[in-house]
Amino acid sequence: SIWRGSRVSPRPSRRAAAMSGTSATPPKMDTRTRVFLALTLSVCVNSFACALATLPIPGIRNARAALGSLTFRAALVSALLGFLYRIAYSLKRPPSFTLAGVKAVMDPIVDSNGFQYSAYALIFLPGRPIPTVLFPLATCAAYQAGTILNKHFGHTGFWVKSGGAALFTHAQENMHRAMMTCATTEISTLPIACAELFTPRRSFVRAAALIILLHRRKSCPDNTVFRIKYTYYDAGYYHRQFWSMLDEKTKPVIAKIPPLAALVRAAKTFFFAAPASSARKPKAT
Repeated sequence: SIWRGSRVSPRPSRRAAAMSGTSATPPKMDTRTRVFLALTLSVCVNSFACALATLPIPGIRNARAALGSLTFRAALVSALLGFLYRIAYSLKRPPSFTLAGVKAVMDPIVDSNGFQYSAYALIFLPGRPIPTVLFPLATCAAYQAGTILNKHFGHTGFWVKSGGAALFTHAQENMHRAMMTCATTEISTLPIACAELFTPRRSFVRAAALIILLHRRKSCPDNTVFRIKYTYYDAGYYHRQFWSMLDEKTKPVIAKIPPLAALVRAAKTFFFAAPASSARKPKAT
């Protein structure tokens, strides 16, 4: 599979994963933590409900459609509010109110996971519900909610006996695989958006915006999402891994069709030309 083939580092030790976010005296949950917990749990619950609405339960088709539409948008809005909240309280005062000063403050924001996932949510918010679109947002939200719960309740017997501690440890150990799957899912929305161009639901703006976003995702130097840090690498790494593996798998077939090969070369030139603002050195993890 895609994420099994990705070149990522070995898993962190079980002890290190279990210790992350847990202390003998858990800190008090402040307002920001409560906001993130509420919003990320909302993303998870609504994403799960949206997935349930796709099940072919006879006799309630209209109800399923209404539930799917409502929960799909509720999940997107919850994620969007979480990312915008993080951007708002992280925003710094420009060193000078000049173009260069404002650019110095805005460039890291535009290259952040929060900003790019906000754009991702806005791209799909007006359209029909596509449950797979929620997977990256729900995965990141689950990691954030799990980190908060483990940090504040990891010392309790209930958290251990209910399996929360073991689940959190397993999730931390496999975070690189989860992030690879998120990148794969994000990119898989592009064929869906392009296919819709041949239907009455077509939206050239959505397709163009998604192409631009995926172009930037490939060069994203951010290794945090909400308030958690990736175990390995940054968001752009996982996107580059996907495109690299896709190129490797399809190259022998494409080479036999010259017109298609020329088209693919043009697409690769576009996607693999790094945006100017991403030329900065990626964050260390």
